[in-house]
Amino acid sequence: MYKKYDLSDIQKRVIDLLQNNNPMSSSEISHKLGTNRITMSKYLDILYFQKILNKKKIGSVNFWFLDPGIINLDLKDENFLEIQQKLIESLINGQKEITDNIILSLINRNINLRKIFTDVSFPVLNTILELFNRGKIGKTEKIHLLTNLTDSFRLLRNTINTNNSHERKVSNALLAIVSGDDESLPICIMIDILTRREGLNPTVIGNVENLIDPFFDIDFQRYINKLSKRAKGKTSIIVVSHNETAIRFLHSALVNMDVKQKYQIIVFSNKLMKEKLEKSVSSPIYSDIEQFLSELEMINTI
Repeated sequence: MYKKYDLSDIQKRVIDLLQNNNPMSSSEISHKLGTNRITMSKYLDILYFQKILNKKKIGSVNFWFLDPGIINLDLKDENFLEIQQKLIESLINGQKEITDNIILSLINRNINLRKIFTDVSFPVLNTILELFNRGKIGKTEKIHLLTNLTDSFRLLRNTINTNNSHERKVSNALLAIVSGDDESLPICIMIDILTRREGLNPTVIGNVENLIDPFFDIDFQRYINKLSKRAKGKTSIIVVSHNETAIRFLHSALVNMDVKQKYQIIVFSNKLMKEKLEKSVSSPIYSDIEQFLSELEMINTI
């Protein structure tokens, strides 16, 4: 009598099996798991197209194996520290494939997208910045790690195309996201993916730190107005930066725009910058990622 498993059970058991026994044929896997070979072959094909498994054909037989970084995640205690550590190690060791596959492992477990950002991506980003601040890595390495991490984040866009995604109510509100330094650009990408999943209409302008000069405010204002005219609803501007000069400049440019309806402005920075600027900057400034994301969710209700 063969055992009956659903796809989730098969995924976990196959990954466990192949962690130490790469590679194996369909027949070997079905025998080890006590499952019908034809049924198992169908499951393996599904896992292959989901990029959980890889395969190599030798003669007429497919041999299945795991790419580096594909893991089973034990999330009973919702402890992501081990995952954070694996991501940091893969980034520092230049193992981009492993970095991507750890992100894929998170996606394949259908973990809440917001939780991935708050409990994995954001802490890893902060660790990289802390390593730089302590002199453990240099400027070039910091930029490289941030680039690779941001690139891996983009895999999370796949979570937008999930079942029933067509039922999501899409807002008419436009969310223009602007970064005031290189370190903040990964957070902008996180915001873009998460708010898109929540039905908002985000667009990432990019990092404008090196463009700031006495005349840039006019250029910036013109482009925000241009974006706003394309939107059917209200436009909100998210300024993400750890740079005091950039925050002050961008905020001043936005609040001084000559428009009939003032734009909603939200600033995200670190705790130190928040304490320094909150008395002189009229718009809300957040340093707590959970509070910040909760505020963004409210935009969809306006």
